[in-house]
Amino acid sequence: MIQKLLNAFVAFSVATVITQLILFGYILTRGHFSSETVTKVIALVNGIDITGNRLQQILRQSEDREQPDFDEILEARKLEGYDSDIRIQSQQTFRDELSTKLADLRTEQDRFDERRTSFKAELQQIREGSQKKGLQDVQRTLQALDPVQAKEQLLIMYDDERIDDVVTIIQAMSGEKRKDILAEFVSKDETEKLAEILRQIGEGMPTTSLINQAVDGL
Repeated sequence: MIQKLLNAFVAFSVATVITQLILFGYILTRGHFSSETVTKVIALVNGIDITGNRLQQILRQSEDREQPDFDEILEARKLEGYDSDIRIQSQQTFRDELSTKLADLRTEQDRFDERRTSFKAELQQIREGSQKKGLQDVQRTLQALDPVQAKEQLLIMYDDERIDDVVTIIQAMSGEKRKDILAEFVSKDETEKLAEILRQIGEGMPTTSLINQAVDGL
């Protein structure tokens, strides 16, 4: 008797499992697999207050639930791709605008550097012109002085480390006036300074010095 009951229980359990598998297979093929549906089916199989009509209602509700079709999935993916393209295009536009602004900034910087260089060159010309005119005025003044006074003024300039100016002024003087002034360099200290002045005149100073500076700057 016990063996028969045991066999009946086993048969019932196997039938229950087979029923559950059949229902799960049906749910999967219909595309309505969810925790809610599985729970209700399990409850039905185990006799928990669910009738055959309620099972039909459960399955019908699962079928009525809107599922996205293939076209809708394609459309959703298309929209996602479109959004991605918009973002990429916006980033590229921003990079292009930034590159353009940087190029404009470099152009403006080059123009500013060019104007600054030109302005400095004009200032240098004005400075050199003023210095040249100033030396010419000094030269004319010294020529108008007594040779002794002119020599004293030249020695003051020499001691003030303005030997280039002294050389330039003496070179610009007339031969007769230069001879009279240089003849006044009689003391040992004065003759040594005169020797240095004549040496620089012989070497083409200060023009040679300016040329050497320009070459060194290249």
